[in-house]
Amino acid sequence: MKRIFLLILIFSQCQAFSQGRILLREDFKDNKNKWALKKNSDFLVEINGGVLHLEKFEKNRQRNGCLWYSKTIPQLNTLKNFSITLFARFVSGGDILELIDIQWGSRNRSASGNITGGLYQLSFHRQGRVDLDYFDTQWSYFVRKDINPVLLKDFDFTNTNKYEIIQNNGFVILKVNDQEILKQFTKPIPGNTIGFQQCLKSAWEIDKIVVRQEKSAAKPFAPDSARIFASDLGNLKNPALSANEPFVVFPNPFQNSLSVGFTLDKEQTVIISFIDMKGSVLQQHTKRLLSGVHTIPIYADVPPGSYVLKTQLADGRVMSRTVIKQ
Repeated sequence: MKRIFLLILIFSQCQAFSQGRILLREDFKDNKNKWALKKNSDFLVEINGGVLHLEKFEKNRQRNGCLWYSKTIPQLNTLKNFSITLFARFVSGGDILELIDIQWGSRNRSASGNITGGLYQLSFHRQGRVDLDYFDTQWSYFVRKDINPVLLKDFDFTNTNKYEIIQNNGFVILKVNDQEILKQFTKPIPGNTIGFQQCLKSAWEIDKIVVRQEKSAAKPFAPDSARIFASDLGNLKNPALSANEPFVVFPNPFQNSLSVGFTLDKEQTVIISFIDMKGSVLQQHTKRLLSGVHTIPIYADVPPGSYVLKTQLADGRVMSRTVIKQ
């Protein structure tokens, strides 16, 4: 009997360790973690009935302004692997979109009132889209993904759903009710805050939050290089950019990931779209890039088949390739 108890104890400890170290656990039965509350003519942040209530009263086009709501977690390091799990539900809306914005990184307000620091924001739209954006003095629109093909048909925003953001060895992963909705490459940024942004007329309630610092891989991911999976190496033929070949996509066919290579003669915005054969844009990546040679890695979580990868440059060039997901 003692041996069985010891085995159960060891197993439970291993499970807890494998899930990472819990830095914050909040059920909002009280305000033990000292969440900042707010009430004015624009916004309401309150703890009532065991939930954190976040609301903007007016439509954005009627009264501009955003609630930048952040919570500092001293032991959190967003350069390393971590996870944010929250149980939340949509209460009411009325603006152009009904979404929940979840942020992580660092956010400071300068003496002039400007927001500074690096933030990722993951926005989950009720209309069936996920946005992954980056903010560093201004927004840099990073990824747009249509999630209608993978979102469960009976999904209901007004129910309390589980939203889980995981940063894991160079990826950001979004799971909704334990179903993977988004997986993309990202460059980790320093910080120790999580938060929510509310710019549109809507109300959300968060029932529970758990923040963990997860284990990191022995070798960190190099985010500025092309990321090629071992399963794709057999298809890689070491393509090179040249005057005759200013745009390359490799490997092709691919299994898990592919990269887009091109040269810019000046700083400009680049839009990379991943399109199915019906013309629907499944993913869109938008980045402001300096002049020089660039290799942009893309994780393509799509079914096997043929797709079009289109790159649009601000100087008017449009480059496309048909790619095959094995």
